[in-house]
Amino acid sequence: MASIRKRGDTFTITAYMGYDEQGRQRKKTTTYRPPDGVTPGKAEKLAKQYAAVWEEKIRGYVALDENRTLSELAEWYYSTVAPSVLKAKTLENYKGEIERHVLPYIGREKLKNISPPMLDRLFSDLQKGGNLETHYRLKDKTLFDGIKRETFYEKAGVSRSILFHVLSGKTTRRDNAEKIAAALDMKLEQAFDDVGGKGLTGATVNKIKLNLSAIFTAAVKKEIMRRNPCKLATPPKVDTKPAEYLDEKQCHIFLQALHEQDDFQLEVICNVLLATGMRSGELCALHWEDINLETGLLYIQHTLVRMHGGFHRDTPKTSGSERRIVLPQYIIDLLQQHKKRQAVERFKAGTAWKVPDAVFTNGAGNYLIGANISVRIKKICKQSGLPDIHLHSLRHTHASLLINSNVTARVIADRLGHSTTKTTLDTYSHVFAESEAKAMQAIDMALFRKAE
Repeated sequence: MASIRKRGDTFTITAYMGYDEQGRQRKKTTTYRPPDGVTPGKAEKLAKQYAAVWEEKIRGYVALDENRTLSELAEWYYSTVAPSVLKAKTLENYKGEIERHVLPYIGREKLKNISPPMLDRLFSDLQKGGNLETHYRLKDKTLFDGIKRETFYEKAGVSRSILFHVLSGKTTRRDNAEKIAAALDMKLEQAFDDVGGKGLTGATVNKIKLNLSAIFTAAVKKEIMRRNPCKLATPPKVDTKPAEYLDEKQCHIFLQALHEQDDFQLEVICNVLLATGMRSGELCALHWEDINLETGLLYIQHTLVRMHGGFHRDTPKTSGSERRIVLPQYIIDLLQQHKKRQAVERFKAGTAWKVPDAVFTNGAGNYLIGANISVRIKKICKQSGLPDIHLHSLRHTHASLLINSNVTARVIADRLGHSTTKTTLDTYSHVFAESEAKAMQAIDMALFRKAE
């Protein structure tokens, strides 16, 4: 039976729940405040009634520890549970999002106090202003005059892609801005402008909700919490635009523009992406051993990830992402030409060539970054009067061409490395709808339109 102790105007109720594996007594404590105006005798009676109901409610939850804070729970999850279910890079990204966007807001809240309405407010605030995160923009690119950018990112301790974004005029988080300013031997305010908070997209907030829900679900399974408050929270409004892609006519214009520019490797990259639908990370991680130029088979077994300040190849996030793709002869010919040209450049560079086996590299023979390729693609599209697409749009273009050629969703999912056809159908629902409309029109013209 729970013990009841009067403390001022309230009653402290303690239920003893046996002993844990270390012999320590388990207990849960709550506080009851009787209504105003009742007599002391009535207040004590109400407290006993409340204690009986409360103790019955928690019966069976012997390991409940809802007095710990969300920050403590997150630390437990990412140190004991997540390493066995998430890849290292995924864990790093998920943990970073929770630490940046959730813990500053409700990290000190006890688990028993976290409710669906509290999470609704959090998700709304994230979409409106990005919560507590402030963004910074570089004051002047001339600060980098005379600086070798290829090695500067290592000195600053940021990724090449972050440095590239900063130099292209985009904003970055405070921690990145501070590292870059320090590497320039400048104070933060000398090198960067504070541009204030930045709202997150609905898709990003929804991903944060899923990550937070995974933490709560693990806690429920381990009987640390009674319920997962994310399950009753309102899903963030996802305002992601449909995937952009080029149609068949635009593809021909794009490929011709690629052929006329002087970067042969970029031409090969874009052709490979259009022909295979690979993800940018999979393309950047390709080694020559992954391509059999005699049989025309390309094996996707890795993706490029950034960990601890450097880039390395990792296995894809799902087993379905590992796949084999048959290449058309035109792509095989392009890759053979590219391999011969690369061999000449690699011979000239000698030991300075960073990754000898990589299929696509930067000028120093190191792994390429997808963001750098996207900038060049955007430039070509602008000059050719094409839609403002990016690197990943070529994957969407590949999918749209298959859909409009009446290839089944199962085959498309296998080619793209989707774990289920649902992912394919959800991502390209608008393309499937357009394809179905064209099919309906074709039948209408062939069978039901009278000749005039």
